[in-house]
Amino acid sequence: MSQNDLLDGEMEISLLDFLLFLKEAWKYIFVFGVLGLVISGIYLLITPPRYEVVANIAMVRAPTQSKDSYMGVNVEEPAALMIRMSMPGEINGDVLSACGFEVGTNIASILNGPIKLSIPRGLSSVVELKVVRPSPELAKVCAKSVVELIIASQEQILASLVSPSEVKNKARLVTIEGRIRQDKVLLVKAEQPNSSLTPTYFAVLSDLRDLEDEKAKLVAKDSSYYQRSQVQPPLYMSDNPVYPKKLMSLIVGFMGGICLGLLFALGCQAMAKFKLKAQDAL
Repeated sequence: MSQNDLLDGEMEISLLDFLLFLKEAWKYIFVFGVLGLVISGIYLLITPPRYEVVANIAMVRAPTQSKDSYMGVNVEEPAALMIRMSMPGEINGDVLSACGFEVGTNIASILNGPIKLSIPRGLSSVVELKVVRPSPELAKVCAKSVVELIIASQEQILASLVSPSEVKNKARLVTIEGRIRQDKVLLVKAEQPNSSLTPTYFAVLSDLRDLEDEKAKLVAKDSSYYQRSQVQPPLYMSDNPVYPKKLMSLIVGFMGGICLGLLFALGCQAMAKFKLKAQDAL
């Protein structure tokens, strides 16, 4: 008899032994599988559901003359925003109350659990907000409150950066507009039919163009040209809770019960063989 024939025979015997084992142990497997389903059902009943709201918040972006940053630059980087939000006092009592937390709750524990801020892959000017709360209404209200807080803080940073320069730029604009009016009057006089075009005319014309270019740049630096912080797209929430997963919990409970049933049956079989050997030894 060849070695392959011996291997085939051993495999047939092993398969036959396994089928005989299942025939004897199916009751244990079935009982433990049902027990696993029951435990999973109890777990689903006693575990409160968790609903998740997701929002992408675009950072405030300032215009720039650089060709490499044609879309503007962040007034505050997303990583800096995440660090700032984790500091005490940044999340005020109104937001905590809206999210269902007591005033004075540890901010670090909140940002590491129910409220999470992260940077989506490939997006350097967006912060992703995830809020998980026991009810859909509370999750929406909490997410809206956090979004409004972030947008308001971004606007405050923008105001602190823009306000001083805007006052200076507006004063410069008044001066430039006055000089433009003067240059236009001089050009009108120089363009009289009986007048010849002198070097002074071309000097005034060149100065007028320079003033108009400077005026255009100052107007472009106005805060109205900044890309405001906003939610894009609107808040998203699934109608089904994100935790616990009913189907997954039931499958895990059933499969876990089957495994325990197999182990229990193997243990009973091993114990029976041990007792049988002990009796034969006596």
